[in-house]
Amino acid sequence: MILPAADELLAPVTAIDGFRLGCLVDAATGMVLASKENPGGSPPMSADASAGAADIFHVLTLLSGRLATGEGLQDVTVTFSDSFFMVRPVGLTGESQILLLIMADRQRTNLAMARRTIRDFCASLAS
Repeated sequence: MILPAADELLAPVTAIDGFRLGCLVDAATGMVLASKENPGGSPPMSADASAGAADIFHVLTLLSGRLATGEGLQDVTVTFSDSFFMVRPVGLTGESQILLLIMADRQRTNLAMARRTIRDFCASLAS
């Protein structure tokens, strides 16, 4: 982890009901910049999840560019039988695009409220 204050930095998104994992990810490399996992949850998965988030983001960015959908990719939500996998671009840092990845329990998470929390968090980091 590159950012030593991950606990403090990611604290707003850990308040999402059903939170399992939160990561800030370099989109170009899939490298985890900061990570916070729910204690007592599943085994550590931030490296695998972050690489997947970067891949999903790249594919959908290419697709949205070809579809001429407007301002570009806003966020991505992938639904699994037991969890939500949410990815949202935070902004640019130098030459790199930074992504926020959140994994949450599908049974406990209100998806609309989680997306709102994620949107507000990314806006606060970008400013």
